[in-house]
Amino acid sequence: MRVIRLMQDSDLDEVIRIENQVFHPPWPKEAFMEAPCTYSWVICEDEVLQGYIVYHTVLDEGVILNFAIDPKFQYQGLGTYLLKETLNYLIDNGIRMFFLDVRTSNMVAQDLYKKFDFHPIGKRKNYYSEPIEDAIVMVKYIDERNNENI
Repeated sequence: MRVIRLMQDSDLDEVIRIENQVFHPPWPKEAFMEAPCTYSWVICEDEVLQGYIVYHTVLDEGVILNFAIDPKFQYQGLGTYLLKETLNYLIDNGIRMFFLDVRTSNMVAQDLYKKFDFHPIGKRKNYYSEPIEDAIVMVKYIDERNNENI
């Protein structure tokens, strides 16, 4: 059975394994332990951790700090499901604006975010390393008049 639950300390080794496969350079373990992560979730099926998403929230704003699906489970809709469910939770709990940074070359991620009404609002020059690349800054606004779940 597939579940989304809050990340636990016991998930960290598996999260780091996925992080190391997906991102170059990856976040170090210390970053997961020390970053201002307000909400961190994992998606699992039959206790196999398949991905994670990490948010930081302040007042009514949220930032997606990190988000990855294990390469063995990509292109199965898990990222869409995890993003949808966590956005809905945060919207239900008062978040009205979301931000994220994404590599200019990561069209798969950009397309996913666009499905959820994230829009580019700027660039961060040379934001990423290995290879050096710009980040696209994206935002999603929640319309107060139509605050239905995604």
